Amino acid sequence: MSDVAVIAPPSRSPRLPALVAAGALGLGVGALALRLSPTAVPGLALGACIALAALTFAALVEAPAAPGLAKLFAALAGFCGLAAAMATDPQRVELAFAYGSLALLCGGAWRSRTRLDLGLTRRAGLALVAALLAALAAFNVDYVLVSQDLMIADFMFYRVVSVAVGTLARQGDVASLALALAHSMAQDYSWAPALLPGLALAVFGLLSRAVYQAAILACYAVPALLALAWGAREIAGGARRDAATFAFALAAVVAAYPFGVVVAVRGMPDIGGLALFILALRLADRLAGALALPAGERAGVRTATLKLAFGLALTLFAMFLFRRWYAFAAAAILLALAAEVGVVALRRGAAFRWREAALAASLGALTLLALLSPVLADWLPNPAAHDYALMYAAYRKTPAVLAAAVGDWAGFAPLALALIGGMFMLARSRRRLTRLAFVTGPLAGALFLHVQSPYRHHLYLIAPFVALFIAAPLLVLFARSRVAGLAALATLAALTMTPAGALMPKGWFPAAARPHAPRSDMAELARMRQWVDARATPAHKVCGLGSSYTFSGQLIGELWQLKADKSPLTRSKAQATSVAMTDVDTVDGPPNPAMKDCAVMIVGDPVQTHVIPSYQLTVTLPSREMLEGVGIGAHYRRTGEIFHLEHGVSAVVFAQTSPLSAADMQALAGRWRAARAQVERGP
Repeated sequence: MSDVAVIAPPSRSPRLPALVAAGALGLGVGALALRLSPTAVPGLALGACIALAALTFAALVEAPAAPGLAKLFAALAGFCGLAAAMATDPQRVELAFAYGSLALLCGGAWRSRTRLDLGLTRRAGLALVAALLAALAAFNVDYVLVSQDLMIADFMFYRVVSVAVGTLARQGDVASLALALAHSMAQDYSWAPALLPGLALAVFGLLSRAVYQAAILACYAVPALLALAWGAREIAGGARRDAATFAFALAAVVAAYPFGVVVAVRGMPDIGGLALFILALRLADRLAGALALPAGERAGVRTATLKLAFGLALTLFAMFLFRRWYAFAAAAILLALAAEVGVVALRRGAAFRWREAALAASLGALTLLALLSPVLADWLPNPAAHDYALMYAAYRKTPAVLAAAVGDWAGFAPLALALIGGMFMLARSRRRLTRLAFVTGPLAGALFLHVQSPYRHHLYLIAPFVALFIAAPLLVLFARSRVAGLAALATLAALTMTPAGALMPKGWFPAAARPHAPRSDMAELARMRQWVDARATPAHKVCGLGSSYTFSGQLIGELWQLKADKSPLTRSKAQATSVAMTDVDTVDGPPNPAMKDCAVMIVGDPVQTHVIPSYQLTVTLPSREMLEGVGIGAHYRRTGEIFHLEHGVSAVVFAQTSPLSAADMQALAGRWRAARAQVERGP
């Protein structure tokens, strides 16, 4: 019997199901985006981006991983397609994506957890952290007591949100807390920074500023300063990895940018993003280093690049979630990383690790898009509502005003020292981390300036540049001569943290690092608080018109901090004793129609603004009508009660004499639109 050759059918590629599922994912996302967006372009662009990244990853991933990848892509495609077919409410889609994003962030962070090795023993590390926290606490107490510091605007916002977190935690209402956090992910102010301070308030004192500040220092300021000190030591290179050297590095980063600590001790949690900033720089450094290895060398490079890309995406999103404007730092890091990898690719040509680079890029893109899904779902229905360059045009300062503010906050001498120190460190070594740190800070600041001028907390974008490139050269000097290093550090600290800096020309060194003078109207503010508390009820609302730091509608609601014996939270709108006023035209729109419910109106005289007045017609128009007794002001009378505030500002009290109707508020909105149109037409 002759042998019969059996011809087996060709085996199907193990990647084919993954490729099909990747294409389906792109179609599903595109269909859902088209359903959410009023125009086709954003939906098609998003679907195409997802499809390209998913197909690239599916085509290049190792064959054993393809079946699992196919199932994941198919499940996601099914969810998006089903949501698109059912025409689901966009808010429900956004919420579903928010919970998924949080799960991915938490689960991914646990699986790919990375830490910065401080190079210290446990005992030395704990002692250093305890000493740092004690020093920060002492500075905090001194600053707040000397300046009688009042928390306003964003500072107060996060304290109130922390009180809300603490209240929900005390009630054991985890579901409501998770819902609030998920909802906030797509908003400009995430609840994420308030979580740890809120939990501290729940345990140690719900309304205590001391507990709130201590939580910010322990949870955010200490990790940020430790990360900056680590970065300075790494950039310095050759510095000893002992406690004394690390303590010197800590002191150096504080002396280089003391105003960053001041913002934290005044109650702003934003400093916590610096630890993520430094971690992202470290991950970008390691990822670029892995891709720079010659092709074919070192087993496990592909797995390492994927882990690093995934971890970097998680860290960049965590920065964005913590505070929105850290997105500029994330963008700067990605651009600097792309430049580093691009240079290596041009040099290596065909020998470059093209497959690993494509896998890392596609995985990073997919991870970031998945994490950003709730934000995308929120933006797609109305992309124009998120044109931040237009919305925040009111916050742009003139060059002279901006220069004065930067000189006061950071000092031009430290900025110059950082630039010189950065160039010195670049010339001294070829460390990739040095190049990344040198580029990202100024680039992030430049990107931010395309949207608005910075406020105090926004300068954290350049804090790593300033702190690292002043501290690193000092560490080099300290390694050569401890006496010389300590003398240089003492001189810097004296100029940036003591009145000695005021002896130099204005703007050379930061004046804001020292406690500011207390407000001269504290007694009058206390009287205003008592007056409002005695009269404001849900049926008799007391409101304020104005938006300066001297007087604003927000200030009235912030006076509870003078004697924190009553929670600033209201359980429902029906229990509110005031009306939230709009501040900036391009952000908030016309005056709030709920203003008609204000039985009492307290108005700043002269009219109070805090940004470009022509962008604050929503404040100035109703304020002038009240002061002149026309428009809505015809429905009020002066009571004769006046609160005399600092800078010659009077807070004038008006009582409603006849009800304001919805038609009155529509007419006010019409006058606002006409005035807004006149401003936009120009003189």
